[in-house]
Amino acid sequence: MKLSLSLFIGALVLGLWMGMTPLQWLGAALLSVTRLQALSLLFVVGLLMVMSRIMESAGQMRRLVATFTRLTHDPRTVGSVMSAMVGLLPMPGGALFSAPLVETSLSGQNVSAEQKALVNYWFRHIWEYWWPLYPGAVLAVALLKVQTWPYIAFMSPLTLVTALIGVVFILKPMGKFPSSGEGERSWSTLKDFLWEMMPILVVILVIGLIPAFEALLRSFGVHVKVPGAISILPGLLAAILWVCVVNKVPPIRIRSAFLDRGVIPMLLLVLAIIIFQGTLVESKAVFQMRDELTAYQVPLLAVFTIIPFLSGLLTGIALGFVGLSFPLVIPMFPTNSFFEYMSCAALAYTFGYMGMMLSPVHLCFLVTKDYYKANLLKCYRHVLWPALTVMGAVAFIFIVIGPF
Repeated sequence: MKLSLSLFIGALVLGLWMGMTPLQWLGAALLSVTRLQALSLLFVVGLLMVMSRIMESAGQMRRLVATFTRLTHDPRTVGSVMSAMVGLLPMPGGALFSAPLVETSLSGQNVSAEQKALVNYWFRHIWEYWWPLYPGAVLAVALLKVQTWPYIAFMSPLTLVTALIGVVFILKPMGKFPSSGEGERSWSTLKDFLWEMMPILVVILVIGLIPAFEALLRSFGVHVKVPGAISILPGLLAAILWVCVVNKVPPIRIRSAFLDRGVIPMLLLVLAIIIFQGTLVESKAVFQMRDELTAYQVPLLAVFTIIPFLSGLLTGIALGFVGLSFPLVIPMFPTNSFFEYMSCAALAYTFGYMGMMLSPVHLCFLVTKDYYKANLLKCYRHVLWPALTVMGAVAFIFIVIGPF
């Protein structure tokens, strides 16, 4: 059965199991898919696929990977770093953007579809603990009531821990590949790489310019706020225009990218995920889980870890686990010192984040699996140990040096 259909049926069964009538469930599903965030997500995913198709057909994807390969001479480094660089973009389902880059960098190597999927999936998500463009990190700062820069300083080492564990569990098992780079590292090669990276840089630039544009309008007395859900769209449109103009892409190739047969199934998968997540919230399933843990007086350390983990597992998004679990666990954090307070926050965020990484409704996980035609259960075998190791390592660090 198609995964989109499985999620759709699962959402219906969940709603009925939680006591919703069919009409109530239908209303919740319609409400979920007509929200601005859901509609913008569909547009973002659709435009991401169109952009990657145009970049592939124009040869820019191949040139981008080739120039970076000349800088590193290691296909594993190329795939992981390219995925991480694209991960700096806060785009839902952005794994679709980096997936072709990873595919190109590892093509011709003895690497399974599941290994490619995990390189793309894992290294794309090493930044979201603290990168200020991600809504989950922004919400965490707001709920913790701390300043942004101290938060970044405290949480950024978690990116290093996650990246190192990814190297050990995902890249090392692939073994060494023969160097595929040609030529020597030089400023010329670096400039070539930056030029081919321009579509990604354009997206980052436009995202950064939107707050400046809002501030400029405020200085003239015009108060305009671009919703975070659609702030990525102008950058994507600008990047697509850049790719088409620079590569002189003919109209027929642009049209074929928009009509690509692979776009519709991906959009249906996104719709199914949105409906499933909406059902979890509207049926109150997530809130009942939270209330039962506290009612049974689960120890504080377990509450700090279990509630965020389950919230991440159920929602599949950072905004979801932060929004659902942090309001409950933050009042339980010790406030004797900033270090103890942030130790608990880092522990809670890590467990919620790894729950999100293991979630069967995490959009990036599902679209990556579908892109590489990988087996879902085999993907879980590859991602389970890195996720458990991250949780164990962070728990060990903060239990040893923290307030416990």
